[in-house]
Amino acid sequence: MKTASSIYPAAWLHANGRKRLSDTDEWYVAFANQLVPLLQKSELFAGRTANDINHAALALALYLHDAIAQTGGWKEFTARHAALYGKPLPFYDRMEDRYVADEINLPDVALVLWTCFALPARRSPRDYTLYDPYDPALHALAQEVYALMDNAFNEAPVDDATPSPHWMRGTAALGIPSRPLPEQPARLADMADANARHCLEHTGGYPLQYFADYPVLRRFFVDVLGWPDSGQLLPTLAGEREFVIYANARGMLLAPGVAAYFRDPHNPLYNPERAAAEGYRLFCEPGYCPFDLLKLGINRGLLADAQLPFAHGQETLQWYADFLMRYYLGHYYEAD
Repeated sequence: MKTASSIYPAAWLHANGRKRLSDTDEWYVAFANQLVPLLQKSELFAGRTANDINHAALALALYLHDAIAQTGGWKEFTARHAALYGKPLPFYDRMEDRYVADEINLPDVALVLWTCFALPARRSPRDYTLYDPYDPALHALAQEVYALMDNAFNEAPVDDATPSPHWMRGTAALGIPSRPLPEQPARLADMADANARHCLEHTGGYPLQYFADYPVLRRFFVDVLGWPDSGQLLPTLAGEREFVIYANARGMLLAPGVAAYFRDPHNPLYNPERAAAEGYRLFCEPGYCPFDLLKLGINRGLLADAQLPFAHGQETLQWYADFLMRYYLGHYYEAD
């Protein structure tokens, strides 16, 4: 682990999206620097960079700033989460009876720390990190941080004039409206998209079909959809396998590499072991699965075997699927 450097006012201003210091900034910069050695000695930050440690210290200081001021990025995150799910936080339902909205709370601290380790994709779709929100080491560190905040709570200055920006990861995606899945028209003949209409006519109205490999899929394109039988059709898919087609009123969605995860009586490619071991990718990997297909799979219980790769991972993924999709998929959530 690298030695964390001091946090200077410029870093605090950058985190707040401001250029000028306020009267209270010096106190919060000093508090962030108190957090640095506490984080540095934690096993969770072993092998982490100085920037990782300083980022976590700044995030925790921003949380304290917002919890005291009752404004800013933390309050925006919890307000959006409550509007969607009826409670301010994901994961920590068992602590709700001790939760006080206008004070600091241990589960708040745990969640802020969780966002420092659970990282959405940045440079490539698979460049994301999963992390267990119930990790005992996470909660041990959260308790230490909370104790430091509790000791400082009465002396921390109130700064409600300069609210922090949306610094909490996942806030933007919590503002994306959910849309209903497309309804199937009463008469298939009324469907505007010919490919989707032919798919539904072929299945007797069932929206999903499964194909083991490209040659089988290509044969379907020709024999059922009436595409010309010449050369490769959608040649970029020639090396792919395990396709799912979802036909609906918006059109025909085609997803390669996902059929094994759908526990559907119509699906001969379903693989329960792979669904359990790999199915979380649908929820966390941007662009891996068309969103309407993912949502249909959730709504119909076809993805119930998917689980995160840690203890209680199935319950965590299934109970908090919508939050996790928003957090990890970002603008791919509800994307066409």
